[in-house]
Amino acid sequence: MGLFSSNKTSYLGVDLGSSSIKVVELANSNGRPRLVTYGFTEKKLTDNNFISSSDFLNAEDEIAKTLMEVCNKSRTFSKKAVAALPSFAVFTSILNLPEMSKKELASAITWEAKKIIPMPLEEVILDWKIISQEEYKNEDTKDPAGEGDNQQLNPVSKIFSHPTKGLKILLTGASKSLVRKYVNIFNTAGVSLLSLETENFALVRSLIGNDQAVIMIVDLGANSSSIMVAEKGIPVMARSVEMGGTLITKAISSSLNVNLDRAEQFKQDMMLETNSASNSLPQTVEKAFATILNEIKYTVGLYQEQHNQKIEKIILTGGSANLGNLTGYLSKVLNINAYVGDPWARVIYPVELKPILDRLGSRFSVAIGLAMRNIE
Repeated sequence: MGLFSSNKTSYLGVDLGSSSIKVVELANSNGRPRLVTYGFTEKKLTDNNFISSSDFLNAEDEIAKTLMEVCNKSRTFSKKAVAALPSFAVFTSILNLPEMSKKELASAITWEAKKIIPMPLEEVILDWKIISQEEYKNEDTKDPAGEGDNQQLNPVSKIFSHPTKGLKILLTGASKSLVRKYVNIFNTAGVSLLSLETENFALVRSLIGNDQAVIMIVDLGANSSSIMVAEKGIPVMARSVEMGGTLITKAISSSLNVNLDRAEQFKQDMMLETNSASNSLPQTVEKAFATILNEIKYTVGLYQEQHNQKIEKIILTGGSANLGNLTGYLSKVLNINAYVGDPWARVIYPVELKPILDRLGSRFSVAIGLAMRNIE
């Protein structure tokens, strides 16, 4: 739906999800994002998905056509878009390196990337960002195997020759073929793709903002869920699991012996429940959610072991974030305060839209964060 004309620079945030396409257009209103329009389309569970993690983005023409339809129906003004690469398709790691020249740093990062990215670097687009500086003391610059000749081949060990200040670097990598598919989709749709980033940065932008706390974001998608921990607004740990809202719908379908459409309606009805005082889930939902819960527990434990810090709160987002009493259930099980994030909190929009935006909010977290990229 078109809300108002865009007489200032505006940007599209485009979220190509596993079963939906979501578009949000935000304009720059004196440094604050203002809603211009939004739109989305979803596939039924009985239809083929737009995207699946096992056969990613093979239907480029279909996705481009659907994207054009969403933009036309929502009457978008801008042709400038920012899109996100899905978490499960991006390699992410934190590197600790000593302070050095840009040329030396690039060489050191490339060397480290070869160790952690499970595909040839010539097939990968690498991006990195310095996220902090701290004191660094090199305890041992020798080759671990004790072979001095190998040390000369390692640009990192060659540079690490004396104590110095250290750099904490966020390294990300995505396959060139995946990026080309995105470029082709947007070109076909007649939309200019300004940039690509990871879903995690978009979620931080829309749900965390300037909060410096240690926060976990759990994005419950249709076919997969991502779990990310952010420190001072920077994603430092991310995992994904091939389970999402569709699994819960199928569990309800099997338990009640109803078709998927009816089961999905039952799930939607559960999302309208407001008994926030309850800390329990229906047995069928709890059982289906167990795989995701175990991954959340593992990530909490792994983070606290590696960083010696506690996660202060958990933000739920995605299509199933409002499911029944999920926030109360997670708060009780994990002993960490959990709540549903509001990606519209820092966006200007007509007050009469608040009821519908509140209901749709969690689904649009990634798209809103993408559209905010060039505004904030």
